[in-house]
Amino acid sequence: MKKIFCLIVSFGLLLNLQAQTQIFSGFNSTHSGRSITLVVSKTFANRHEFGGGLRFNINKLAHPDDQNNVYLKRLYATKPLHYFGIETFYHFYFFKKWAHVKPFVFYDLQATYSTTRNRMFLPYTYTTNGIVLYKEYIELFGPFTWVEQNIGLGFKVDLFNNFFLHEKIGLGTAFILGYDDMLLNKTFNWFAWEFSPLLNVGIGYRFEKKNKK
Repeated sequence: MKKIFCLIVSFGLLLNLQAQTQIFSGFNSTHSGRSITLVVSKTFANRHEFGGGLRFNINKLAHPDDQNNVYLKRLYATKPLHYFGIETFYHFYFFKKWAHVKPFVFYDLQATYSTTRNRMFLPYTYTTNGIVLYKEYIELFGPFTWVEQNIGLGFKVDLFNNFFLHEKIGLGTAFILGYDDMLLNKTFNWFAWEFSPLLNVGIGYRFEKKNKK
């Protein structure tokens, strides 16, 4: 067992010496809402990039629609834990002829735990003419575990002094796990899924790879 552990550690150190390390942060928009990501990655053989890090959820009172959606862009942190999430990803660089522009395909997984804030307009009463009057309701549902997975295309553009611009656009699914008695669908509301878009734009820094002498 000790030999296997030493072999794994040695292999990890070897990969670490051969890998290009990068750190980057940016604006992140997913099915759940908006956030800021801060991640570290390593690129092997100039083609395979693995990374992960933290995301910081941003509360927003305004909704992008008035369709009484329960989850779409409704994530709203009410406790310190709700502000944090994680992100992991894999990038594959498929075109290497451009010196300063590096396109890639990617798989991205993000997870967080938070409540929702929902602004709804529901029928309240009727006028003497039979016109329906609506009343505004503000409700907090959850907390839920959000798991968002996306695939898509991205690219990195070199700027100056090892800095670079990165952008990812993708589409996937969002799994929302949790239970709330106030939701209308009480039979299966411990699990819901919806289509999930992803937009991630930011800036990063590429550390110089140390070469053996």
